Amino acid sequence: MELLTTIVTAMVTSGIVTFVLSWIKESKAKKDQRRWEIKREACLEALDIIDTRFADYQWGGDKRQIDKQDFIPTADIRSCFNRLILACEDEKVPRLFEKCLHLRVQDKELEPLAQSTVVDLRNAVREELGFGKGISTEIAWIEYIRWNNQEKISRHQGKGKKHSKSR
Repeated sequence: MELLTTIVTAMVTSGIVTFVLSWIKESKAKKDQRRWEIKREACLEALDIIDTRFADYQWGGDKRQIDKQDFIPTADIRSCFNRLILACEDEKVPRLFEKCLHLRVQDKELEPLAQSTVVDLRNAVREELGFGKGISTEIAWIEYIRWNNQEKISRHQGKGKKHSKSR
């Protein structure tokens, strides 16, 4: 009888331990997944913000044709920056976001902004999100697309794309 009691006690104890360990593991996985989602949303929003910033930037004084994008309030940019700093494990993404915004920091002289900086940001985002090594393309940033159907362009521009935090 003592053997049976020992076996039953061991089974119950191992079942409870297994349940508790599984619950802890699942809780950690959910926490990690939520953190990754916050990081992903912040990284994608950062890229949207940089697209808008680049569309407003005077590239080398050239009078280039650039498809304009809507204004993004500074509060939204700060919110995105804060989420990048909180969620990213490496400082590369927030630092490259800063660099692409092309902000004056203290009294430091601003270097001219290069479109290739967004490539560095994209590749840092890829690395941060676990999507593998960097990717290189022929162009760094798309300034303007010449569409054949001007009527569609006019209708679309009349609607205007609104910036939103959610994806």
